[in-house]
Amino acid sequence: MDLYRTPTSALDRFVATKLQPRKEFTEKARRALGALAAALRERRGRPGAAAPRVLKIVKGGSSGRGTALKGGCDSELVIFLDCFKSYVDQRARRAEILSEMRALLESWWQNPVPGLSLNFPEQSVPGALQFRLTSIDLEDWMDVSLVPAFDVLGQAGSHVKPKPQVYSTLLNSGCQGGEHAACFTELRRDFVNIRPAKLKNLILLVKHWYHQVCLQGLCEETLPPVYALELLTIFAWEQGCKKDAFSLAEGLRTVLDLIQQHQHLCVFWTVNYGFEDPAVGQFLQGQLERPRPVILDPADPTWDLGNGAAWHWDLLAQEAASCCDHPCFLKGMGDPVQPWQGPGLPRARCSGLGHPIQLNPNQKTPENSKSLNAVSPRAGSKAPSCPAPGPAGAASVTPSVPGMALDLSQIPTKELDRFIQDHLKPSPQFQEQVKKAIDIILRRLRENCVHKASRVSKGGSFGRGTDLRDGCDVELVIFLNCFTDYKDQGPRRAEILNEMRAQLESWWQGQVPGLSLQFPEQNVPEALQFQLVSTALKRWTDVSLLPAFDALGQLSSGTKPNPQVYSRLLSSGCQEGEHKACFTELRRNFVNIRPAKLKNLILLVKHWYRQVAAQNKRKRPAPASLPPAYALELLTIFAWEQGCGKDCFNMAQGFRTVLGLVQQHQQLCVYWTVNYSTEDPAMRMHLLGQLRKPRPLVLDPADPTWNVGQGSWELLAQEAAVLVLRKKACFLSRDGTPMPPWDVMPALLYQTPAGDLDKFISEFLQPNHQFLAQVNKAVDTICSFLKENCFRNSPIKVIKVVKGGSSAKGTALQGRSDADLVVFLSCFSQFTEQGNKRAEIISEIRAQLEACQRERQFEVKFEVSKWENPRVLSFSLTSQTMLDQSVDFDVLPAFDALGQLVSGSRPSSQVYVDLIHSYSNAGEYSTCFTELQRDFIISRPTKLKSLIRLVKHWYQQCHKISKGRGSLPPKHGLELLTVYAWEQGGKDSQFNMAEGFRTVLELVTQYRQLCIYWTINYNTEDKTVGDFLKQQLQKPRPIILDPADPTGNLGHSARWDLLAKEAAACMSALCCVGRNGIPIQPWPVKAAV
Repeated sequence: MDLYRTPTSALDRFVATKLQPRKEFTEKARRALGALAAALRERRGRPGAAAPRVLKIVKGGSSGRGTALKGGCDSELVIFLDCFKSYVDQRARRAEILSEMRALLESWWQNPVPGLSLNFPEQSVPGALQFRLTSIDLEDWMDVSLVPAFDVLGQAGSHVKPKPQVYSTLLNSGCQGGEHAACFTELRRDFVNIRPAKLKNLILLVKHWYHQVCLQGLCEETLPPVYALELLTIFAWEQGCKKDAFSLAEGLRTVLDLIQQHQHLCVFWTVNYGFEDPAVGQFLQGQLERPRPVILDPADPTWDLGNGAAWHWDLLAQEAASCCDHPCFLKGMGDPVQPWQGPGLPRARCSGLGHPIQLNPNQKTPENSKSLNAVSPRAGSKAPSCPAPGPAGAASVTPSVPGMALDLSQIPTKELDRFIQDHLKPSPQFQEQVKKAIDIILRRLRENCVHKASRVSKGGSFGRGTDLRDGCDVELVIFLNCFTDYKDQGPRRAEILNEMRAQLESWWQGQVPGLSLQFPEQNVPEALQFQLVSTALKRWTDVSLLPAFDALGQLSSGTKPNPQVYSRLLSSGCQEGEHKACFTELRRNFVNIRPAKLKNLILLVKHWYRQVAAQNKRKRPAPASLPPAYALELLTIFAWEQGCGKDCFNMAQGFRTVLGLVQQHQQLCVYWTVNYSTEDPAMRMHLLGQLRKPRPLVLDPADPTWNVGQGSWELLAQEAAVLVLRKKACFLSRDGTPMPPWDVMPALLYQTPAGDLDKFISEFLQPNHQFLAQVNKAVDTICSFLKENCFRNSPIKVIKVVKGGSSAKGTALQGRSDADLVVFLSCFSQFTEQGNKRAEIISEIRAQLEACQRERQFEVKFEVSKWENPRVLSFSLTSQTMLDQSVDFDVLPAFDALGQLVSGSRPSSQVYVDLIHSYSNAGEYSTCFTELQRDFIISRPTKLKSLIRLVKHWYQQCHKISKGRGSLPPKHGLELLTVYAWEQGGKDSQFNMAEGFRTVLELVTQYRQLCIYWTINYNTEDKTVGDFLKQQLQKPRPIILDPADPTGNLGHSARWDLLAKEAAACMSALCCVGRNGIPIQPWPVKAAV
């Protein structure tokens, strides 16, 4: 999230440059709405016109309140009409008036405003006419709602409190909550508009954060409305600041803290209504007893924007809890920004909200109180308690018993972020003590040791920012001038370490108050080990002092080391990881650049690792030698890079993914080339040697000789399986279903040697055979059921049901794949009829699918889509035991153009003549030829299908990279390109997989010359078909004609350039390089037939 990466001091500039709307668009939109308002007034005010007269027009929404964001915003044009004499009148004539307004609007836009376009989206709000104004460059837009309304307020002056009768009449109208909110648009607008400019900037910042949370995949329909966040921001400012100038970071932190305490929120204002009127007072009392959070609109007391019973505030709270460590909440010295303090705001060391105002709804509102926050949910209930603070002064999520490990499996998914903050993050006070002690120690050693240091480096989990609260490790690497090579370190190490220990023992006493220095038994020959212990805080840090050769020198941050650094390392004859201390800075920087939330995920994984390690220590006769915790850190980074890559993500999904990789430890092959690469011949040969070693392989990104993955993973894998398979609370979503992991494989294609591609396909891409058999059995049952039961009491008959897609062709990938179930019906006698009665047909098939689901037994989980779209029907089949294995089916009604075609025979030319005369869009009727498409691939050799799987997997990785940059060519086009490469390359059924893959990549880079077609099903013998084919082949390249449907050009209108760029990069990767370092050569295949 761009906000999280912005330093505290830069937030004001961030708002000014990134969030405030462009003046040019704002001015154009303002002029357009002004002209529209004038047109509405003129239309309504003509003499003798029967249409209602416009009394006034009020502009609302974020645009009217001055809280519109750059990019997209909303506006309300509320048109008060004289035909409405009461609230109830609005319902009766609304549809008629809106229809007239649309006609007027369409007529008015005949002379469009320069620089703007207008379009009507699907109308989703019954009481309004919605349209969108968009800038020509598509960078900015405004969603406008035209709302006809009853003028209940009349020509009341600004800041004049409405008469109580306004609200008592509203309550007597029997309205739903907020149903007549439009009537109070002026009050709502004025409530926000009078606020200082900087408070509106804070509102923009909060709204931007909200929109970024929505972009993470959370359903906006389930979240509270963004206007609720505007009001919460105003409340935070009123209670904690009320100054025109303030720190945006403090304000944002305060609002996010309030969101975390949403279960206790009760916010309302008495600027427009109060308890003076008995009817309004009684109603307010009822509103304040609603489930928390309660946030009443200051203009309309019936509208509870908090609506604790409906909105998922917990999702916002989850994200709010996880973002405190980002740069936007850290001061210059790294200290956290503190929220405002005040009545009704969260207090440090306290859960819930606590402030002096305890409102009795029957009492008169104090004259000086414009904003009230009632803490007690109901009369007689207890105010939230304030438990004793934990070590970091934070409220606990779960009971913390001294000496007892927190049971991670019982923490609900939505509480994981809070759990990390409250129980895993280190104590800032202790961290500060350790930092001070380390600086003093290093200064002492540099000044007094005989052997002079060129520089020092802080490593370990403390240096990487991944240290846990209950004990962490620090590596202090001292680069000495007396070491001029890797080999120099061994002979003099013992002498140097003894001198350093003597220095520390003679001098330490009382250097840092509250911190003692202790020497445990020394069990690492290359290091001096000691502990820094705080008795008062009950915390300790394990420190390792390591004298080392300065192999890197003064390397700038982000700069790749000289290849000679590693060639010297490899020629030194060192043991695995023997000189890893020389690369501490690279290791630290590799982790330190990661987002704060990823480091939090690392803490969660390490906490789980420690729980397993504690069990392991109690094992008899001897505990297993687990891999180091650092291996889990690297595995977590790998999971995030390959499966997510975003600053914000769901913590449970990330954790679930890492545990899934732990379970697949026997296939793990993880390494990075950020510091070393295969360009250097010596390094390439070394890496290839490492890749031939048994799995798991997790290479340190700083030192290629160190396989961090060594150790016994079995116990970790067993415990990971227990946590995942037993459906523990930490992995369950709100509806009780397991949280899905990210799509991450334990090894990457680009990092797989060319000779291992067949193994890569069989291990990671081939679907599970048992699951495939179960799916095929289930599909047969479903097809038979549909054929027997669909349209039983109708002249329509099911002629046949055909399975298509990758699952039918034998090219499905492991995990989630797709397939089609094409239902050929007797009611279609030609191509153009295929769209007729679609809703009715889909409805009947859906009913029969649901009946099949109830009446038949399946070995797989059979779910019919709940999406009520009358033109689309889908269902999924999922493994009962392997939750990541599933097939998604689309059910497609179709015209039986081919009839009962004998396998291997060619369709009649008339079929294609009719098709050519019927189609309007390329591939429009391709479903009619599903059998031919399936048979074209299914008859191919098994190894060619494996190559197709490899190409499709590569395509999926490209799709992740290019997301949002345009549409890639369809997968089916890549399948056909692969078949073409194999046919033209010799048709050998036992070909070299790397050569086949390399050939397809070569063809992708030559996309501008591609012209590929087959005449297996159609040819030039018929004049109509022949002429059509000639037209198709004369179109701009690339051309890849569907061998079953000549209207379908699978190469047209797609971003082949993006695919070609990735193909060129892949050609130089290990998967396209032989063991001798020589690039794999493609088959001699031309780009055109």
